[in-house]
Formats: sequence, C-alpha cells, structure tokens
Amino acid sequence: MPDIIADVITVLLPVLAAFAGWAAARLRAGGKKDKALEAGVKMLLRERIIDRGMHYITRGEIPPFALENVKGMHAAYLDLGDGDKSVNVIVERCKALKIINGG
Repeated sequence: MPDIIADVITVLLPVLAAFAGWAAARLRAGGKKDKALEAGVKMLLRERIIDRGMHYITRGEIPPFALENVKGMHAAYLDLGDGDKSVNVIVERCKALKIINGG
C-alpha cells in the first residue's frame, strides 16, 4: 500500500506543479492588463478634468452640473491612486468659481 501512495504522489506532483505554473502565469497576465486599463482610465480622467476645469476657469464661472461632473471625475481619479497636485488645484479653483444657471 505505501508503494501505491508513493507512485500516485510521484505521478501527481509534476502535474500539480505544471498546473500551478500555468495558473500563476495566467494571474500575472491578467494583472498586467488590469494595471494597463487602470492607468488608461486614470489618464483619461486627468485629461478631462484639466480640459473642462480650464474651460470654466477661463470663463470665470461654472454651471452646477459641470461642477458636479468635475468633482465626480476628481473623486474617481483619486480613488485610482496618487493624484496629480495640479489636478487638485484645478478642481479647487473650479469649486471657487461663480455658479451660474445654464451652461
């Protein structure tokens, strides 16, 4: 009986090791793609916050819906990680703008 157990372990060990290697490679590949998507979304949010923020800063006023959009994008941007201080300054300047009706 002990010989049978040893034979089963001898056969199963390489199979389990191969499966573990395959699973680890799949996890690494998925993680790399997830990081790329996260970085892409963060850059799109950054670009949009700067674009819209500077638009309204130049005008000197901002409609309420635009302010909510800028604040919402900023919150998502911060949730994705270390935020750019210049983006924070733009958002704070937008919050200080005169609120107007319309757009």
